[in-house]
Amino acid sequence: MFSNVGVLDSGVGGLSVLSELVNVMPNNNFLYFGDTKNMPYGTKTSDEIYSYTKKIIEFFIKKNVKNVVFACNTTSAVAYDKLSQEYQNSLKIFPLIQTVAKSAVENLKDGDTIAIFATRATINSKKYETEIKKYNSKINVLGVDCTGFVEIVENRLYDNKESFDLIKSKMDIVQDFGAKRLVLGCTHYPYLINLFKKINPNIEYFNPAGCLAEIVKEAVIKDNNFTDTKGNVEFFVSKNPEEFRKSGALFFDIKNRIELINQ
Repeated sequence: MFSNVGVLDSGVGGLSVLSELVNVMPNNNFLYFGDTKNMPYGTKTSDEIYSYTKKIIEFFIKKNVKNVVFACNTTSAVAYDKLSQEYQNSLKIFPLIQTVAKSAVENLKDGDTIAIFATRATINSKKYETEIKKYNSKINVLGVDCTGFVEIVENRLYDNKESFDLIKSKMDIVQDFGAKRLVLGCTHYPYLINLFKKINPNIEYFNPAGCLAEIVKEAVIKDNNFTDTKGNVEFFVSKNPEEFRKSGALFFDIKNRIELINQ
């Protein structure tokens, strides 16, 4: 028996999470929804983000999905609390921030600074700070609004001088505050890791995707009896499927058909 796991994001960013999930759960079936029509979520209102996410969840339910991964920090920060209450009797939802916060501060000492690169909505929610301080109240949390990073990834603007200058301006903030660790607090940001390391190779980078995948695996496999048959991945987007394929190629070679869904 295979479990259908739904993975959602505003665009290609969540593919960095999907690749980790497929790696640790190769026999599982996944449905991925990239809401490219409404991308980026980070500049939207809380009500808009909630509405977009609820529609995707309803789509997943029609596809017999029982487990949903919020491969989107913004959705985890803004919409999870309300949606988890609404669907507590029908779905298991794995929110990115809340699931990985403990691991994000592992081995840091009291008084150390951890920096969070994230969208404006995630930073304004202070969800990372709230969750991290549950595990160590003496950690300093530096939130950095990285508006514009998602567009760099979605439009593949990696070599633009404007992109480099924007990223460097944010990295300079992290360096000025002497942060020990930098959390990639948006699933689009692993696409930029080479640029980050070029500017600052000395800081420790934390990509939540791998940690999240292991936790999802433990929860999902426990409830299922899997065979050795390879699982399947289905892709859905709300706009521009071929652009989605091109932009996501760094993390996932999408050979499957991408279905366009009007949300």
